[in-house]
Amino acid sequence: MRVNRLLRLVGVLTTAIIAIRCSSSSSPSNPTPTPTPTPTLPAVTTVVTGVQASDGTQATQQTGTPPAANGGPTITATTSGTVIPNGTDLTQIQSTSQFQTVYVSVPNTSGIAPAAFDSGRFGALDAATGYFQLRLPAPVTSVLVLTNLANVSSGSRFTIAYAVANAAGLVGPTVTSTKAVSGQSGGVQVGLTWDTASDVDLHVVDPQGGEVYWANATVASGGALDVDSNAGCAIDNKNNENVRWSGAAPNGTYTVRVDYWSACNVTGNTTFAVVVNNGGSISRFSGTFSANQADQGTAGAGRLITTFNHTTGVSTVSVPNFVAPMFSASPLKLQMSRTR
Repeated sequence: MRVNRLLRLVGVLTTAIIAIRCSSSSSPSNPTPTPTPTPTLPAVTTVVTGVQASDGTQATQQTGTPPAANGGPTITATTSGTVIPNGTDLTQIQSTSQFQTVYVSVPNTSGIAPAAFDSGRFGALDAATGYFQLRLPAPVTSVLVLTNLANVSSGSRFTIAYAVANAAGLVGPTVTSTKAVSGQSGGVQVGLTWDTASDVDLHVVDPQGGEVYWANATVASGGALDVDSNAGCAIDNKNNENVRWSGAAPNGTYTVRVDYWSACNVTGNTTFAVVVNNGGSISRFSGTFSANQADQGTAGAGRLITTFNHTTGVSTVSVPNFVAPMFSASPLKLQMSRTR
């Protein structure tokens, strides 16, 4: 009798344990999954801060993505593959058909050059959101577009895309150009860009009278020419020069000049753009040279662009720097300058 009772008790306990386990397995806990954050795309202004035509017409910044191609004009875009921080990219856009609107965007901020412009070539985080729309006063078949850049990091790469639309609103296919960033910014930075295969030189004079230019790439105050291009008509197509004080620049007045050293084989005009970064305050200038204005200039040469006063650096009496030259002056250019 006691054995039977014990067996019944064991059976009841076993049944209870099985019921509890079944109940637990049939009603698993289902915690609410943490939603995946929506990726935040970089704004177009992290790369491009403004766009204008060479006649001064300004583009407007737009949200979203540029309109898709729908049978509009086909274009070519002639431009350099090299840019400088805070610089200006000069691009000649041409078409056999008239157009009146230019779209400039940044479809790729990752530095990988795309083989074609389509959705399959770019990842979700590659493109910058937003674009610039440049509406020209009248239909044209050619326009020089000046794209102002942000303080993009030296050594980085990105892609700029261009497309146009005609007066009826038909948009053509996009063309792209991948840019490599050369040179550095600093407490004071002056950059020069031009649009032809010619030799254009940047001259910057510091408050102590030290002149940074192609034959004197560094000065005692710490200034250095860290990008030189097309020296002595040895054409590299970078079309950029850059002078910077990477640390604290001396306070005082700086003078900026641009010299047309040689037209090389260019017979038409050369357009140039200058950027001045004065302690984070950006100023921009542009102009043109004709072929007969080339002078093979040395120290003191060039067209006056601007003077500016730097006040956020250090006293000139406390600047004992010496900066090793980034490169040697072109021997051919030195020889040609001595014999002119």
